[in-house]
Amino acid sequence: MKFLAGLLLLTTFTFPAYAIKSLVIKNDRVLIDTEGENVLVGDQLAARTLDGKAKALLEVKQVKNGKAVASIIKGRMQLDFSLSKYAARSKTTGKESKRPAKEKTSGGFTAGYAMNSMTVKPSGAPSVSLSGSSFNLSGFYQVEVDGNVSARLFVSYETLQATGTSPTKACTGSADCKVDISYLGLEALVRYRYLHSKKWDAWAGAGLGFLFAIGKSSNVLDSSKISTNQTVVGSLGLDYQLDRNSFIPVQLDYALFPDNSTSSANQIILRAGYGFNF
Repeated sequence: MKFLAGLLLLTTFTFPAYAIKSLVIKNDRVLIDTEGENVLVGDQLAARTLDGKAKALLEVKQVKNGKAVASIIKGRMQLDFSLSKYAARSKTTGKESKRPAKEKTSGGFTAGYAMNSMTVKPSGAPSVSLSGSSFNLSGFYQVEVDGNVSARLFVSYETLQATGTSPTKACTGSADCKVDISYLGLEALVRYRYLHSKKWDAWAGAGLGFLFAIGKSSNVLDSSKISTNQTVVGSLGLDYQLDRNSFIPVQLDYALFPDNSTSSANQIILRAGYGFNF
């Protein structure tokens, strides 16, 4: 223990900070570089392999000048394991929260801009291509499943607006065709974090959306048959950390509406907003 305590003082001046990591392992003690993380005595740290598998649990015993000494209380530790907070002290009670790191949750909201493309197939007339732009507003809830895998759930107000020109005036006697639909949307994404730094996480995801029409207007589609729809969604995203408890989520979605006998459509949606950790 004296060896590690002395090494703790020495490495304060000799080791540059890159990311939270293990520097030295001796018996059941680990010397850690916190690199700016707010680590306190009594905090617990989860040690994982590069593919996110949990291997050890550590408890912090000493903290000084960006370095910490922790004891291994469960599992076996290696220097190449990544470290993250497992149980943090409550700001109000000073006691430890026992929620595992794999159950980390967050929430927030986003605003989005959608670029819409649509092909409509009027009965007895050539297909009509429509395009346009619209907006959406969403609230989301996110839970970490394991390591780099998480699920993000959306409840949204979504809109699909597009216009086009028919060469045969097939849109209720007009050449100007339009579609304007608003939906209550539910969407579930499974996300994989493929890059991580102190300030941001980059991820890719895929999922499904379910849309329930709450407003509809069209002179090229039968509005009475517009009720529900589904989408298949592929996503790329970046979460930029503002501090330990808040972040800016930026997300680019490609949403594909399955083809049917009267229409097909897709949307490219850019979303950005504000998120916070629970």
